[in-house]
Amino acid sequence: MNCIIVDDDEMARVSLQMLCEKIEGLIIDEVFKNGMAALNWLKNNDTDVVLLDIEMPDLSGMDLIKSVEKLPQIIFITGYTEYALEAFEYHVTDFVPKPVTLPRLIKAIERAEDLNNNVKSQGQNEIFVRVDGRFVRLELKDILYVESLGDYVTFVTENKKYIVHSTLKNIDDKLTNKNFLKVHRSFIINITKVVDIEENNLVIKDKVIPISRAHKPLLMKTIKPL
Repeated sequence: MNCIIVDDDEMARVSLQMLCEKIEGLIIDEVFKNGMAALNWLKNNDTDVVLLDIEMPDLSGMDLIKSVEKLPQIIFITGYTEYALEAFEYHVTDFVPKPVTLPRLIKAIERAEDLNNNVKSQGQNEIFVRVDGRFVRLELKDILYVESLGDYVTFVTENKKYIVHSTLKNIDDKLTNKNFLKVHRSFIINITKVVDIEENNLVIKDKVIPISRAHKPLLMKTIKPL
């Protein structure tokens, strides 16, 4: 699981970061001191969980979740319990009161992980992509990997490449099949097509694909090597 932390209080940020670092398998992508910086980051990046304060200047936590089109799991970390009802109306994953304890945070992260796993196991078998003004159906089992190329992504199959005007984040949101995993800011792979993994690279067919340090723990957890 990857997460970001958003809190305008420095002591709260540091404390929460220290707790997160104690949770095995939880990777901190970024830490933000205001909602606007987090919003700008979320427009171009993805993560699994946002640990989010509510009362912040300029852009509150509630304003932030109303401004993001496709939300990750949201865990509110706040001392303002009066926002709990409104928060859950936006399908917030959990509401953790301050001061945060490690057992309570672990419970919230486990809940987010369970929800993510449920989405990933819904059995998606195909995806429609728009290529040259027409919609093409791709069987997910035929896709080797997806590569980001600026404002476009390329779906690579055994026999053909399909160039689509989209972002990798948008594709990652739509690929809910559990076999697809983002391993780098520019690559989503079909883990059933991996030939081998060595250090910070993997091979699919004859393509060498980099693995980012942030994404490697989840990859290794997913493939469960002996």
